Formats: sequence, C-alpha cells, structure tokens
Amino acid sequence: MIPISLQEGWFPVSLVLWLGLCFGSFSNVLIYRLPRNLSVVGPRSFCPGCRRTVAWYDNIPLLSWLLLRGKCRHCGIRISPQYLLVELAGAACALIGIWSAGFTLVGLSIGVFLLLLFNVAVIDWGHMIIPHTLTVAGMILGLVFGHFALGDLGDSIIGLLVGGGIILVVSHGYQLIRGVPGMGGGDVMLMGMIGAFLGVWGALGVLFGGALLGSLFALTVGRGRLNGTAKLPFGTFLALAAGVAQLFGEGLFSWYMSKF
Repeated sequence: MIPISLQEGWFPVSLVLWLGLCFGSFSNVLIYRLPRNLSVVGPRSFCPGCRRTVAWYDNIPLLSWLLLRGKCRHCGIRISPQYLLVELAGAACALIGIWSAGFTLVGLSIGVFLLLLFNVAVIDWGHMIIPHTLTVAGMILGLVFGHFALGDLGDSIIGLLVGGGIILVVSHGYQLIRGVPGMGGGDVMLMGMIGAFLGVWGALGVLFGGALLGSLFALTVGRGRLNGTAKLPFGTFLALAAGVAQLFGEGLFSWYMSKF
C-alpha cells in the first residue's frame, strides 16, 4: 500500500475529513441508541435534558459543539465531550484509510472497518453488548470489499467462517465444562466480521491478540489474579486487536517470522 501524499490536493483530503466527521456524528447515534434498542433512523437528534429536537445548525459535526461550548442552546445542560471525541474518531478513521492506501477502495475499506471496530469497542465497553446491527452489516461490507477491493472473496468467506466458528466452538466447549457460555453471540458475530475483512490468518491473529489484551486487563483489574467468572468486554479487546492487525499486521508478522 502506498501512503497518500498531499500532492493529491487539499480539497479531496478535506472532503474525506468532512465525511469522516459526518460518519463520526452518526456513530454517536449508533453508540447511544443501539444498546437501548432505539431506532437509528428516527426521531431526529434531541437534547438529553429538555428533549427538544436539535436544529440542523446545532448539529454540524465538530463546529456546533465548539460554538455552543458543549451546552444545549435551549436548556444549557452540558453535552458530553464524548460526542466531540467520537466525531473526531470518525475523521481519524477516514484519514487513516486514505493515508494507508490512498483514494482507493482499499483505503475506503480500511476506514470503514476501523470505524465499525470503534463503534463496537465503545458500545461493548459501556454496555457489555455487541449489537448484531453493526456486525451483520460489517460482515456484508467485509465480503463486498473482499471481492471488489482485495479481489479475494474466498479468503473473506473462509475468514468469516473460521473467525466466527472458532469462537462458537470455544463458547460451547466452555459451556460443557463450566455449565455457562464462555462468550456471547455478539463475540461470534464480531469475529465473523473481522474474518470477512482480514481473512483467515488475520482472524487467527486477532483471536490471539484479543485474548492477550483481555488477559492483561483481567490481571490488572484482579491485581495479578485471573477470575474465571468475571465478565469482560471481550469485544473491545478483539476490536483493538483487529485495528492493530489491520494497520500493522504485515509488519508484526514479518517481525515474528524473523525470530525463527
């Protein structure tokens, strides 16, 4: 992949930045509504304090929050800076995509994948759930990009089946041994999505990385002890590992193989 150069011009870069902010703004809707089983189509955005509908000029990504100083125009309640940070995350995902692969379908694929992972990570961290709305859409997009952007639909299909299948087998095995499911259906669907984007070897690497990150977190929280019954937002760690695999996977794999 060839990194983008500013020789491409400021206008296309600015357009991608703006689109990223807009998708980040929509991510705020997903992050708030999906865990609460609310429609992401309607009603329009509203103030959490006075419940009044937010006018279009108060809903401009980045600018509105800054101009209103993080407050509702009508009731003055503070609007969490999380909204601003999520919008910036959307812009960052879009810019990373084109920086990694230019204005190509591969660049678009990277940006979309990173934004999906970000949404999953935030939702699972806050609510311990992974909405199927995101993962099913992600699996479809992963297969589409696998066909048109990477030209390897077969690897995407196998990655989807292997990624989701391994989690499913582990979960059922854990249930047979301990009497309770080891992981939820959301983790299965998430790994299917990750496999669709990264292929079979990427999915296997993410499983290892996610398990490692989750274990380190559990050790930190448990002060050096692992609690087999404690619930962890495993999807957050899988999403983080998948982001690392997308951006640095080839380099990490080459470094690992060089040790043998």
